[in-house]
Amino acid sequence: MSSPTAPATEARTLYRTRRRRLRLTTTAIAVTLAVGACDPAGDDGGQTGADRSTSTTVEATTSAPPETTTTAAPTPEEEVLAAYQGYWAAVNEAFGPPQVRPDLPALRQYATGELLAGIVRRAEEVKGRDSVTRLRENGQYVHRAEVLSVDGDTATVRDCNIDDVVEENATTGEVIDDGISTRLYISMLVLEDANWKVAVLEREMAREGVAGCALE
Repeated sequence: MSSPTAPATEARTLYRTRRRRLRLTTTAIAVTLAVGACDPAGDDGGQTGADRSTSTTVEATTSAPPETTTTAAPTPEEEVLAAYQGYWAAVNEAFGPPQVRPDLPALRQYATGELLAGIVRRAEEVKGRDSVTRLRENGQYVHRAEVLSVDGDTATVRDCNIDDVVEENATTGEVIDDGISTRLYISMLVLEDANWKVAVLEREMAREGVAGCALE
């Protein structure tokens, strides 16, 4: 006859065995779910992690190197034009509000010789009568300049200028002169300390309104 405790013992043993199997099965499911969570197949059409890794490596290896761009150095003509336009920008700044500045450093940066001396004298005169000049908003002011020649350390520029700057009293703002004129300049620039500067400015033509070279 078997012991009265045998059925109970067998039952407990069977229960423990099933419990261990249940834990192992649960653990396997959990591991499977964890791996699946790190592998969003819906984003790559069902590729496995290994497939995606291999594909990414191939793309990185075969991709073309980034393109590099270089900026060409300006030509002598471009440097001359930039200096010439810089001259007029400096003149407009020196004679502009709130007060004329004969000592503006930009004047000496873009002008030289007798031309520079004459501009400084003129600026002092205008400052003495409490006048300034300003560019009109949405005005026609322009310098249509072209380089005629560059020969060593000298260059010649032709410039058709539409001038509609307004002269006014620096204190009251009262308009003194708001006329419009067209002027044709022939200028000579010289290379001084590796910088182009305007040395000669000759006015070939001046007419009232927009006329002459401005209509060409």
